[in-house]
Amino acid sequence: MTKNKITIQDVAARAGTSPSTVSRVLTGSAPVSEGLRQSVERAIAELGYRPSLVARSLKTQTTYTVGLLVNDITNPFFSALARGVEEEANGQGYSLILCNTNEDPERELKYLQILRDKQVDGIIFGPTGRNDEFIRSLAGRIPLVQIDRQMPGLDAPAVLVDNEKAAYQATRLLVERGHERIAMLGWGMDITTSTEREAGYERALREAGIALDTRLLARPSQFSHSTLVRAAEELLAQQPRPTAIFAANNRFGIATLAAIRRFNLTVPDDVALVVFDDIDAFSLMSPSITAVAQPALEMGRVAMDLMLRLIRTADEAVPPVTLLPTELIVRESV
Repeated sequence: MTKNKITIQDVAARAGTSPSTVSRVLTGSAPVSEGLRQSVERAIAELGYRPSLVARSLKTQTTYTVGLLVNDITNPFFSALARGVEEEANGQGYSLILCNTNEDPERELKYLQILRDKQVDGIIFGPTGRNDEFIRSLAGRIPLVQIDRQMPGLDAPAVLVDNEKAAYQATRLLVERGHERIAMLGWGMDITTSTEREAGYERALREAGIALDTRLLARPSQFSHSTLVRAAEELLAQQPRPTAIFAANNRFGIATLAAIRRFNLTVPDDVALVVFDDIDAFSLMSPSITAVAQPALEMGRVAMDLMLRLIRTADEAVPPVTLLPTELIVRESV
């Protein structure tokens, strides 16, 4: 004879409480005393109860899923960011639908439409800067949280770092080490991370009385490794050659190292290097690479926390921008 399915009423009877209290523990929809919470969780474990997600969705008009659009899942920064979102989501009973846009606006639009149609409870994303109209149409219907970058004028909270300040500090370090011909490998995209990091680079040069040489500012619009290496090689081919390079993210930094080696140059004797966005490999290289460290894991957790606040209390005031600190880690490459 097949055992009947365990119900929320069974859990309530075992825990010595009401089904509504069990529901509050499962959904987090209202406060429950710690003693009751422990009793309910113990009963759930003893009975092996598994709530029906479909039933929960029909009753609460929520799907307990959140969409996350990352811009490049192969980049360790975005992988860590996604892990932070996932850990916070799982801890609060939510599932994550992960989408990799690969910095492609068409893929971004496709995934946004899919997530809308799946009726996810919210979307966390870093905009590519090309689907503003559609994103604004979503903003009034579904909670949105921006991460790493933001869309100007969008009424949705954002979790960021101070890109301009961190890029300024990175470039200023190179100036303080005596460099004047400082190149930058950045993006050929209209996104806030690009414009802010470039602004920080330019401010450091301007304050040092160094004229901006546009030939030393590379902005590739394609981001394959070979394309980035070619862009870095074009910088190194300038005469006179730059004595230092500021790479605007870790993939750009790796491509710059490849170009430096192809020119049979050495770091830092021939070319100094600072990279925005630290990765584990930079500390293991010889020479080790100076980099701006971003709190990617914490950015993900904070973004999901903001999302849950928006989902659970639609009219709750959340900060429009949450800035997390960066750290310039000085190593042997400068």
